Amino acid sequence: MEAKGVYWKFLRNSVLNSYSQIFFSKNKVLAVSILIATLLIPGVGLWGLLGVVFTNVLAYKLGFHKASILDGLYGINSLLVILGLSVFFKTNLPFIFVFFAINILTLILSVAFANLLARFNLPFLAFPFIIAIWITFYVMNSYSNLEVDEGNIFFITKLYKIGGFSLVEFYKNFEEIPIPQIIIGYYKSMGAIVFQSHWVAGFLISTGLLIASRISFTLSIIGYLIGYIYFIVVGENIQNLQYGYIGFNFILFAIATGGFYFVPKRNIQIAVIILTPVLGLLITGLSGFLNIFGLPVFALPFMLMTVLIIYALNFTNKQNIFPKVVYQTYSPEKNLYNYNNYFERFGSSIQFMKIGLPFFGKWKIWQGQNGQHTHKGDWSNAWDFVIVDGKNNTYKDKGLLLNDYYCYNTPVIAPTNGTVVDINDGIEDNEPGNINTIHNWGNSIVIQHDSFLYSQLSHLKLGSFKVKIGDHVTKGEVLANLGNSGRSPQPHLHFQLQATPYVGSKTIKYPLSYYINYNKQIEEFTTFKYPKENDFISDISINKVLNEAFDLIPGMVFTVSSTHENIENSTWEIHTDAYNLTYIYCTKSKAISYFINDGTVLYFTSFEGDKNSLLYYFYLSAFKIFIGDYKSLTVRDVYPIHMVFDGFQKFLQDFIAPFFPYCEAKYESKLIEINKEDKSFVIHSVLNKTLAKKTTETVLFEITGTGKSAKKIIVKLNNLSFEIDINLKKHF
Repeated sequence: MEAKGVYWKFLRNSVLNSYSQIFFSKNKVLAVSILIATLLIPGVGLWGLLGVVFTNVLAYKLGFHKASILDGLYGINSLLVILGLSVFFKTNLPFIFVFFAINILTLILSVAFANLLARFNLPFLAFPFIIAIWITFYVMNSYSNLEVDEGNIFFITKLYKIGGFSLVEFYKNFEEIPIPQIIIGYYKSMGAIVFQSHWVAGFLISTGLLIASRISFTLSIIGYLIGYIYFIVVGENIQNLQYGYIGFNFILFAIATGGFYFVPKRNIQIAVIILTPVLGLLITGLSGFLNIFGLPVFALPFMLMTVLIIYALNFTNKQNIFPKVVYQTYSPEKNLYNYNNYFERFGSSIQFMKIGLPFFGKWKIWQGQNGQHTHKGDWSNAWDFVIVDGKNNTYKDKGLLLNDYYCYNTPVIAPTNGTVVDINDGIEDNEPGNINTIHNWGNSIVIQHDSFLYSQLSHLKLGSFKVKIGDHVTKGEVLANLGNSGRSPQPHLHFQLQATPYVGSKTIKYPLSYYINYNKQIEEFTTFKYPKENDFISDISINKVLNEAFDLIPGMVFTVSSTHENIENSTWEIHTDAYNLTYIYCTKSKAISYFINDGTVLYFTSFEGDKNSLLYYFYLSAFKIFIGDYKSLTVRDVYPIHMVFDGFQKFLQDFIAPFFPYCEAKYESKLIEINKEDKSFVIHSVLNKTLAKKTTETVLFEITGTGKSAKKIIVKLNNLSFEIDINLKKHF
């Protein structure tokens, strides 16, 4: 019974997603609004629904990719094909034969296009629908028993057949409601997406779209409006926007490009406005060309334009200007808010791996990137490090001997895991004040960390290498000792990242992942930044107590109780999914929260489910926990807006989110107490909600614990205060 229940739930969700997927969404309200819109011509809507069910069941039985079925990626093409088929042809026995044949063909095309274009990291969109519907148009000339249904094509005729003159008269009165033609045109273009020729269908769909996504709704208006203006300026027939199944190309292009495949930030919104006239040119050109063959253009211009833009931007080195959506949430708002959170945490380092510091202890940046001496041109993205004393001197006594310099002969370590690919050795150290202009880099080592990512460490001591070419090294492993070889007037460590495996390669701009920056003697935890000249920085010292306490391993089970009278006790389980991502699952509320513990920081990446659950409060309180051994160091972060704000505040924010985030939710945490003997700790964290920079709500948290076994969270929210007890129960 349970298996049947799971199957029917899967089928129901796959059918609904097939409808909402038309607007790149998985919102159930939007799906139902589209379904109702198709049912305004009952026969058309029912055949469309049957087509989706048939395709998804067939795809499931044939063992095709379940995630694609569930997301509605196969069903959407069948839906559009069958809606078109049932609009243009009467229901009879030949129609039923064609119905099954064209559904099967569309499914095959969908699977084929999905896998073919996936090789180029491109979406297959509704290309299967275009091919299948064109085939349908061609067979109508050969299949004499297929009858054209003019009643569906001419909506008034259909109304007359259903309800006679009274229904027609009612509809005409309804049509005469004083609505500006540009708005009627917008609604008719929305309705035309599902082959409905009247504005009521478009009104239903746009209302569902507004509920599903304010950004998509706004983009739909922008796309149509720019297209409308373009057609007027160039002298194109405005009626084509409504009746030629053309206007919705502007709408779908704006939503796909401005809110789905790319993060809906200001730059991409401007790009949509600029590119819409280009789409207009493509629409007119393709329409004229396809008319030669008697084929309608349908959604082909929007699809070609979208795919070409995605493909072209793969070859730009300015991808940070138009960031693509890496993890698709099927919501432009969530895509944007998650991206903003990620950018706040890691900058533009979505594609970067963690590169640490190549030394132990606290060092000063003697020369930074674009330095005044040697870091110029193609070699500008490098750092020179030295050790100084309290008087900012790099040496003791008079600095006449190499051993007088604090960094001389100190160990140089691997910044992260990798393989040694090049070593230069055999160059004597210079006496202080002298330089070797022949062997610029001196003794050096190059380590490969990833494809086209290498680190170079230079001015090392002759004969001090602990590794050889081909050795695999781990982060923190000693490579050699620092010397004064090459173009080095005094001992210092030259460090750079590069794309090729040779000593002296050109540098690339690449951030350092985690380090402590001592800004005005205040310890600051810094992530994925570029330290500057004269900064004092050090690697992270990990606190063993915190490291053990927040080492949440898959298989752990926790019992969770609370003094909150309206939230029930529960059990939490630690799991990993098919992508090896770790999450906490609440057995009572069914909520889940994904997190990452990279050995330096534990941070949550998402929360799904009931916000009136204990897991949600744990997500808020432990949003970012620094595992470093630094008491009173403040860790800062920002929550994704949709995870903290609800209701009218978020509704309004969604409209202007690409341009102006007036809602903010800031997070801070600080280690207050630590006792290494009994492994106890106290961490304070706070959530500050602000509107237009003014604090509207503050939530205080206190996290205490003793090792892995037990943790307690005290929550103080307005006049409410309660405790959450988390106790390790077992490993399953």
